[in-house]
Amino acid sequence: MACDFSGRGAVKLRRQMGVTLIELLVALAVLAVFVTIGIPTFNAIFEKKRLSGAAQALYADLQFARAQAIKSNKDIAVNFRETTPTIPWCYGITDTEPFSDCDCVASAASCMVEGIQRVVSVDEFPNVSLDENFSSSTVEFDPVRGGLKAGVTNGTASFEDTDGRKINVVLSPSGRARLCSPTGYAGYESC
Repeated sequence: MACDFSGRGAVKLRRQMGVTLIELLVALAVLAVFVTIGIPTFNAIFEKKRLSGAAQALYADLQFARAQAIKSNKDIAVNFRETTPTIPWCYGITDTEPFSDCDCVASAASCMVEGIQRVVSVDEFPNVSLDENFSSSTVEFDPVRGGLKAGVTNGTASFEDTDGRKINVVLSPSGRARLCSPTGYAGYESC
């Protein structure tokens, strides 16, 4: 006995295309939960990267200034400014005397090394503060050995984020810089 499914009483199976409104709403609700959980984690990652990025930028710039002094056989200076409410901190690098003309706020164009402007400011690292305690706001590198010029002693530039985490850039009289953290934050050695 053969079955005939082609007649009027046959149930036609339709292939379902797309998703229903209920399925779409459930998927959006699950996505919203994951995004809500993930945003604070991403913010913490960005804050950590800003803090370490600011410290590493200064570390690299101090190394650059020291190497450039030796290479070009002339003094190179890094000028720090902690000035206005709109620009709480910045620094510039210059190879042109008088070094005090390199003011990263008023005349950033005077902060140049071999014709290239070298200025870093809080604009690049929002929510990161800088407290430097060098003997002078201008750190000069001697071209003979790359050490600090006479009258400039060792010092520390301390970067801090809004959660109180700190990373320090320590500069020795020999002109060598190193990174450390008072609490060992982000894998840096303690100082």
